[in-house]
Amino acid sequence: MKVAQGVVGHKTKFLYGVGAFGYGSIGQTLSSFLMFFGTGVLGIPGTLMGLAIGISTVWDATTDPFVGHWSDKTKSRTFGKRHGWILFACVAVAVVNLMVWSISPDWPVMTKFAVLTVLLLIMETFNTCYSTPYGALGLDLSQNYNDRTAVQNYKTAFSFLSLLVPSLLMTVFLTNYQSNHGYVAIAVITGILCVVCGLICFFGTYKFRKINGVCASVTNNTSKAHEQSESGMIKIFDDFFSIIKQKNVGRLIAGYAVSLSAGAFLTSLGLHVFTYTFGFSTMQIPIIMMCLISGIILGQPLWFFVSRRTDKITALVSALGVLLICMSVFSAVLVFRGSIPPPVSLMLVCLAIFASGIGTGCLYSLPISMYADCIALHQQKTGIDKTGKSAGFLTFCTKISNAVIMFAIGLSLDLIGFRGTENVQSLSVQNWLGWLLIAGVVVASVTAMFVYSKYSYTKKDFSGSV
Repeated sequence: MKVAQGVVGHKTKFLYGVGAFGYGSIGQTLSSFLMFFGTGVLGIPGTLMGLAIGISTVWDATTDPFVGHWSDKTKSRTFGKRHGWILFACVAVAVVNLMVWSISPDWPVMTKFAVLTVLLLIMETFNTCYSTPYGALGLDLSQNYNDRTAVQNYKTAFSFLSLLVPSLLMTVFLTNYQSNHGYVAIAVITGILCVVCGLICFFGTYKFRKINGVCASVTNNTSKAHEQSESGMIKIFDDFFSIIKQKNVGRLIAGYAVSLSAGAFLTSLGLHVFTYTFGFSTMQIPIIMMCLISGIILGQPLWFFVSRRTDKITALVSALGVLLICMSVFSAVLVFRGSIPPPVSLMLVCLAIFASGIGTGCLYSLPISMYADCIALHQQKTGIDKTGKSAGFLTFCTKISNAVIMFAIGLSLDLIGFRGTENVQSLSVQNWLGWLLIAGVVVASVTAMFVYSKYSYTKKDFSGSV
């Protein structure tokens, strides 16, 4: 059965994107609060927190290619390749997430560290079982050059819209940041959202479960022979090297991993900086986070328009430039914050963060769209479907990078003298928190611009599917 180009409508893209909302609300809660929760609530040293997050992230990354491979090989007539994974994992992620935030601050430090590490390992396993098939489903649904960007725009918009959930709930449940009860309440609500949105995605895209599935759109003797020769799991990482050696694929993976580091610094250190460096209240911080999310969401149609008028790589480099300009403004506010009236300081930070969101949002959608272009081009030439496996390799590399970054952030908190048990940090620590955030974003952005500049595909290379 040959699937028509551009068969997926906006309704299906919308329902697919919803799947990122519930899952994203859990992921964004972890990204935004886990480092603070571990150091400021549980009293675990920053280095140990960085180690726990790093270990679980490496494990998460390692499982991605395997789950992607198994997803590609799944041949269920009821669920196709991806949908069974999505249905099971959305429930499992919600349950384990609640257990993570239920750890008691009264336990011994090493007990808290050990339990947290084990729970994070289990949770990241289920995260992979959801995110990798879900991401591969998005690549399956997008059937042409511009459509791939549109699908990723929906996914990115809902993913970052989910950041509003913990940001809004923190105003209700986190009146005291150093009490774990509010985090448990947030975990219950985000868990329910994960299940509900997972079901919406499941049923909303269910009729497309056989795109590249049991009734695959690309099946020929070459692909069948290849599948038979690929039955051994040892082939998975052989394929990794063959995939990254494809023209431009290795550059995209490296650039994506580095550019996401900028987002990691913004989300992981943001709460520390806004709380301790600027002294914003529990009512003001959600306003800042909403500015970030609004920028990310509003930036999606902007970068889609720019990529259509110019090219995807041009839009991507431009977004990184926007992020660098925003960091220069944020640096000025940091330096002169003592002489700026608090309302003005809040307004300037909100503007800088809003514009940063516009730049950051592009980093999460366009590289995946470009990666899907490369996968589709390779599949068109060979007739071999490696969508899930390729998606798994992409997340493998980005999560390894994220693990290193999170460990570096945790170690840096200890080195600058941050103490989570203290409500007020020294002036030196306040300044270091701000400069760590800025330095991380700037270094990641500049490095990513350099790597992406080596990408050579243009719209003309995909003229047959534009």
